[in-house]
Amino acid sequence: MIFEWRSYDLSVGKAPEYLSLFSREGVQHATRHLPMGGYWLAESGPLNRIHHLWIYDSLAERDACRAGLAQETGWVEGFMPRGFPLIERQENRLMRLERGSDALERVAAGRLRTHPALAADAPLFAPGFMSLTLGAAPEGALAVWRVEQGENPGEILALSPGTPPAPDGARAHQLLRALGVSPLS
Repeated sequence: MIFEWRSYDLSVGKAPEYLSLFSREGVQHATRHLPMGGYWLAESGPLNRIHHLWIYDSLAERDACRAGLAQETGWVEGFMPRGFPLIERQENRLMRLERGSDALERVAAGRLRTHPALAADAPLFAPGFMSLTLGAAPEGALAVWRVEQGENPGEILALSPGTPPAPDGARAHQLLRALGVSPLS
Protein backbone atom coordinates (compact mmCIF):
# COMPACT_ATOMS: atom_id res chain seq x y z
CA MET A 1 0.00 0.00 0.00
CA ILE A 2 0.95 3.61 -0.55
CA PHE A 3 0.22 6.14 2.16
CA GLU A 4 0.07 9.75 1.00
CA TRP A 5 0.48 12.41 3.69
CA ARG A 6 -0.57 15.87 2.49
CA SER A 7 0.12 19.09 4.38
CA TYR A 8 -1.53 22.37 3.40
CA ASP A 9 -0.66 25.78 4.78
CA LEU A 10 -3.73 28.00 4.75
CA SER A 11 -4.02 31.78 4.80
CA VAL A 12 -3.71 33.18 8.32
CA GLY A 13 -6.92 32.59 10.24
CA LYS A 14 -8.58 30.66 7.39
CA ALA A 15 -8.09 27.08 8.68
CA PRO A 16 -11.50 26.91 10.42
CA GLU A 17 -13.27 28.19 7.30
CA TYR A 18 -11.49 25.67 5.04
CA LEU A 19 -12.08 22.75 7.41
CA SER A 20 -15.75 23.59 7.87
CA LEU A 21 -16.20 23.86 4.11
CA PHE A 22 -14.41 20.54 3.53
CA SER A 23 -16.32 18.73 6.29
CA ARG A 24 -19.73 20.04 5.31
CA GLU A 25 -19.48 20.51 1.54
CA GLY A 26 -16.41 18.65 0.26
CA VAL A 27 -15.81 15.36 2.06
CA GLN A 28 -18.69 13.52 0.39
CA HIS A 29 -17.31 14.43 -3.06
CA ALA A 30 -13.64 13.77 -2.25
CA THR A 31 -14.25 10.38 -0.63
CA ARG A 32 -16.44 9.22 -3.49
CA HIS A 33 -13.06 8.92 -5.27
CA LEU A 34 -10.21 9.23 -2.75
CA PRO A 35 -9.55 6.73 0.09
CA MET A 36 -9.32 8.98 3.16
CA GLY A 37 -7.40 7.77 6.20
CA GLY A 38 -7.48 10.93 8.30
CA TYR A 39 -7.80 14.73 8.44
CA TRP A 40 -6.29 17.00 11.11
CA LEU A 41 -5.54 20.58 12.11
CA ALA A 42 -2.11 21.29 13.64
CA GLU A 43 -2.49 22.90 17.08
CA SER A 44 1.27 23.35 17.61
CA GLY A 45 4.22 23.93 15.31
CA PRO A 46 3.25 25.60 12.03
CA LEU A 47 -0.17 27.16 12.58
CA ASN A 48 -2.94 27.27 9.97
CA ARG A 49 -1.60 23.91 8.72
CA ILE A 50 -3.79 20.94 7.99
CA HIS A 51 -2.69 17.38 7.38
CA HIS A 52 -4.55 14.58 5.65
CA LEU A 53 -3.82 10.93 4.94
CA TRP A 54 -4.90 8.99 1.86
CA ILE A 55 -4.39 5.22 1.51
CA TYR A 56 -3.90 3.72 -1.97
CA ASP A 57 -3.29 0.19 -3.15
CA SER A 58 -0.85 1.42 -5.83
CA LEU A 59 0.26 4.47 -7.79
CA ALA A 60 -2.08 3.35 -10.59
CA GLU A 61 -5.01 3.41 -8.16
CA ARG A 62 -3.93 6.86 -6.95
CA ASP A 63 -3.88 8.16 -10.53
CA ALA A 64 -7.33 6.69 -11.25
CA CYS A 65 -8.79 8.08 -8.01
CA ARG A 66 -7.45 11.57 -8.61
CA ALA A 67 -8.67 11.51 -12.24
CA GLY A 68 -12.14 10.56 -10.99
CA LEU A 69 -12.16 13.42 -8.49
CA ALA A 70 -11.21 15.85 -11.26
CA GLN A 71 -14.49 14.91 -12.98
CA GLU A 72 -16.66 15.23 -9.83
CA THR A 73 -18.93 18.23 -10.42
CA GLY A 74 -19.62 18.89 -6.73
CA TRP A 75 -15.87 19.05 -6.09
CA VAL A 76 -14.81 21.01 -9.17
CA GLU A 77 -17.68 23.51 -9.25
CA GLY A 78 -18.66 23.55 -5.57
CA PHE A 79 -15.71 23.01 -3.23
CA MET A 80 -12.67 24.00 -5.32
CA PRO A 81 -13.64 27.61 -6.16
CA ARG A 82 -14.29 28.36 -2.47
CA GLY A 83 -11.72 26.13 -0.73
CA PHE A 84 -8.64 26.27 -2.95
CA PRO A 85 -8.11 30.08 -2.74
CA LEU A 86 -7.58 29.64 1.03
CA ILE A 87 -4.52 27.40 0.45
CA GLU A 88 -1.10 29.12 0.40
CA ARG A 89 1.16 26.06 0.07
CA GLN A 90 0.78 22.32 -0.51
CA GLU A 91 3.21 19.49 0.17
CA ASN A 92 2.89 15.74 -0.02
CA ARG A 93 4.89 12.69 0.98
CA LEU A 94 4.46 9.18 -0.38
CA MET A 95 5.29 6.71 2.37
CA ARG A 96 5.49 3.02 3.15
CA LEU A 97 4.25 1.57 6.40
CA GLU A 98 6.94 0.43 8.82
CA ARG A 99 4.66 -0.38 11.75
CA GLY A 100 0.88 -0.23 12.06
CA SER A 101 -1.87 -0.94 14.57
CA ASP A 102 -5.33 -2.48 14.72
CA ALA A 103 -6.83 1.01 14.38
CA LEU A 104 -4.87 1.69 11.18
CA GLU A 105 -5.79 -1.73 9.79
CA ARG A 106 -9.50 -1.01 10.37
CA VAL A 107 -9.23 2.35 8.63
CA ALA A 108 -7.28 0.85 5.71
CA ALA A 109 -9.90 -1.91 5.35
CA GLY A 110 -12.66 0.71 5.09
CA ARG A 111 -10.67 3.16 2.98
CA LEU A 112 -13.03 3.05 -0.01
CA ARG A 113 -16.04 4.23 1.99
CA THR A 114 -17.74 7.47 0.96
CA HIS A 115 -18.01 9.71 4.02
CA PRO A 116 -21.18 11.76 4.47
CA ALA A 117 -21.02 15.50 4.95
CA LEU A 118 -20.88 16.65 8.55
CA ALA A 119 -24.24 17.98 9.75
CA ALA A 120 -24.44 21.76 10.15
CA ASP A 121 -24.97 21.46 13.92
CA ALA A 122 -22.31 18.76 14.49
CA PRO A 123 -18.98 19.70 16.12
CA LEU A 124 -16.24 20.30 13.55
CA PHE A 125 -13.62 18.40 15.57
CA ALA A 126 -13.54 14.97 17.17
CA PRO A 127 -12.79 14.91 20.91
CA GLY A 128 -9.20 14.54 22.08
CA PHE A 129 -5.84 15.01 20.42
CA MET A 130 -3.32 13.11 18.34
CA SER A 131 0.37 13.75 17.73
CA LEU A 132 2.48 13.86 14.58
CA THR A 133 6.18 13.19 15.04
CA LEU A 134 8.83 13.63 12.35
CA GLY A 135 12.22 11.96 12.60
CA ALA A 136 11.40 9.43 15.35
CA ALA A 137 8.56 7.24 16.58
CA PRO A 138 7.03 7.48 20.06
CA GLU A 139 6.03 4.33 21.92
CA GLY A 140 2.43 3.39 21.19
CA ALA A 141 2.23 5.06 17.77
CA LEU A 142 -0.80 4.06 15.67
CA ALA A 143 1.38 4.15 12.57
CA VAL A 144 5.02 4.61 11.71
CA TRP A 145 5.88 5.33 8.09
CA ARG A 146 9.07 5.95 6.14
CA VAL A 147 9.01 8.71 3.53
CA GLU A 148 9.88 7.41 0.06
CA GLN A 149 8.98 10.45 -2.08
CA GLY A 150 8.75 14.11 -1.12
CA GLU A 151 10.61 16.15 1.47
CA ASN A 152 13.23 14.32 3.56
CA PRO A 153 13.18 10.85 1.93
CA GLY A 154 14.02 8.15 4.45
CA GLU A 155 12.61 10.15 7.36
CA ILE A 156 10.24 8.54 9.86
CA LEU A 157 6.75 10.01 10.25
CA ALA A 158 4.63 8.73 13.16
CA LEU A 159 1.01 9.29 14.18
CA SER A 160 0.13 8.68 17.82
CA PRO A 161 -3.00 8.90 19.95
CA GLY A 162 -3.08 11.56 22.65
CA THR A 163 -0.12 13.70 23.61
CA PRO A 164 2.92 11.47 24.13
CA PRO A 165 6.23 13.18 24.89
CA ALA A 166 8.53 13.80 21.94
CA PRO A 167 10.96 10.90 21.57
CA ASP A 168 14.72 11.42 21.37
CA GLY A 169 15.74 12.32 17.83
CA ALA A 170 12.43 13.92 16.85
CA ARG A 171 12.80 16.75 14.33
CA ALA A 172 9.24 17.98 14.96
CA HIS A 173 6.39 16.98 17.27
CA GLN A 174 2.98 18.52 16.59
CA LEU A 175 -0.30 18.37 18.46
CA LEU A 176 -3.18 17.53 16.08
CA ARG A 177 -6.94 17.88 16.37
CA ALA A 178 -8.91 15.45 14.16
CA LEU A 179 -11.89 16.58 12.15
CA GLY A 180 -15.21 14.98 13.00
CA VAL A 181 -15.12 13.26 9.57
CA SER A 182 -11.62 11.82 10.11
CA PRO A 183 -11.47 8.01 10.20
CA LEU A 184 -8.37 8.15 12.43
CA SER A 185 -9.15 10.32 15.44
